[in-house]
Amino acid sequence: MNLISIDFWNTIVVAHTNGEERHKARYDALIERAAGYNESLTKDRIDQAHTYASQRFDEIWIDEQRTPNSPELVAFTLEKLGIRFSENETAEITRIYEESLMDGPPDLAPGVADAVKHLSEKYKLAIISDTMFSPGRVLREFLHGHDILQYFSAFSFSDEVGVSKPHPKMYKKVLSETGTGVSGSFHIGDMQRTDITGAKAMGMGAILYTGVNESDKDQTTADHVLSEWDNIAELLIK
Repeated sequence: MNLISIDFWNTIVVAHTNGEERHKARYDALIERAAGYNESLTKDRIDQAHTYASQRFDEIWIDEQRTPNSPELVAFTLEKLGIRFSENETAEITRIYEESLMDGPPDLAPGVADAVKHLSEKYKLAIISDTMFSPGRVLREFLHGHDILQYFSAFSFSDEVGVSKPHPKMYKKVLSETGTGVSGSFHIGDMQRTDITGAKAMGMGAILYTGVNESDKDQTTADHVLSEWDNIAELLIK
């Protein structure tokens, strides 16, 4: 049996959907605790701090090929705000940031649930995903809530592996855990720099999914470029 590995953001889910609810959970956590320090935080100040944290994230993600975890991202945010919370309060804010995904859960990509179910009948399935605020434990909880966690045999989340795509460790982990090889195996994702480059370097087939994010469709080395999960399943189940 061969492997199909799948990215999470903008491949299994539509990343931007319900984002306002996630943002609100983070805003509220900061504003409530800042009030105890006689700090009055505005949405603009918090937005600026989040932008700063995102910039630091991107720098490290690209330059060091790893993703800063939630404690690091909260630290960047508080650094920009110039606030020093207690250790317990910082830990609680970090937990809220991590679990904010469940306050505003993103929508599943159209057709992905049925496709995953059908693909699991022929392939071992794994998830290979870079993470930001939401760590692997929360993404597993999300998948469980949508009744699709059961179809996956292995997981490579960057906060757990310590590196990010396209680092070969992200792919080797799930290949090893599923006992599969690269020949006849595919990775599906939405980004050329991470998903497609990493899979091709490993010798796996690569499918660029453009149903949510089309930014790389004209500059990809993927074996296939598809915008519908039904078409992906049809291609791989022959």
